Amino acid sequence: MRLSESTDRAPPAPVAERRAHSRAPAAREHFAPLWLRASLIIATLVALVLLYPRYYIESSLKHSSAPNAATLAYLELMVRSQPAATETRVLLARQALKAGRIALARRALAPWAQRRWATLTPDIALLRVQLLRAELYRQPFVSRRHRRLAAAYTREVLRLAPRLDTRHLVREARTVAALSHYRAAAQLYRYVIARSPDPALRLEAFYDGIAALRAAGRPLDALAFARQELAAIPPTVALWRALTRLALSADAPRLAAHYARRLIGLQPR
Repeated sequence: MRLSESTDRAPPAPVAERRAHSRAPAAREHFAPLWLRASLIIATLVALVLLYPRYYIESSLKHSSAPNAATLAYLELMVRSQPAATETRVLLARQALKAGRIALARRALAPWAQRRWATLTPDIALLRVQLLRAELYRQPFVSRRHRRLAAAYTREVLRLAPRLDTRHLVREARTVAALSHYRAAAQLYRYVIARSPDPALRLEAFYDGIAALRAAGRPLDALAFARQELAAIPPTVALWRALTRLALSADAPRLAAHYARRLIGLQPR
C-alpha cells in the first residue's frame, strides 16, 4: 500500500517545471528584416567598389605625371554612374587634359560649358581655360580657328585673372604673350607684380611685362609699364642699367639720364 502510494504521487514542483520547459518550443531569435540586411550589403559593396577605388586613384594620381588608360576609363564610368558628382567630373577633366584627351575633358566639363564665368568655381573656370588652351594648341598657327580660339582664350584668361593664383597667372601670361597678345600679357604680369609675395617672381614678371610690350613694338608703353611697377621692385645695379637702356630705346633721354645717375649712385637732380 505504501509502495503504490509512493509511485502514484506527483513529482516535486521543480522537476515538473523542468519537464514543462523541455517540452516547450525554443524561443526564436529576432533578426533584422531581409530587405534591411540586403540594403546594408549593397551599400557596403558600393562603398568598396566605388569609393575605395576612387580614393586609391586620387592618391595614386598625386604621384604620377599622367594617368593611364585604365584610370581614365574608370573615372569615366564613375561619371556615368554619378552624373551629378562634381568632384569626379573635375578629376576626370583634369586627368584627361594631362593625357591630351581633349574630347574626354570636354565631355567631363559639359555641364558648365554654357555657364557664365562669374558663376563658376575657380577650379572649374581654370579647367575651361586650360581646355581652350589645349584646343588652341591643336590648331594650325595660321588658321582662322586658331585666331578665334586665341582671342577667346585671351579674353577668358583676363576675366579669370583676378581669381587665379600667381603661379597660374605667370603660365597664362606667357601663353598669351606667345600668341602675340602682348598688351594682354602685360596686364597679366601686372596682376602678378601686385599680388605675389615673392620678390623674385615680381622681378621676373616685371621684366617679362617690359619684354612683351617691346615685342609689340611699343617701347613707350614698355617704359610706362616699368615706371608704374617700379615701386614693387628692389633697386639694383641691373635694374637701373635695364631702365636706362629702355628709356633710350623709347627716345626719353632725360629719363635715361635720371636712371644713369641712379646707376652710378648719384641722387637725381
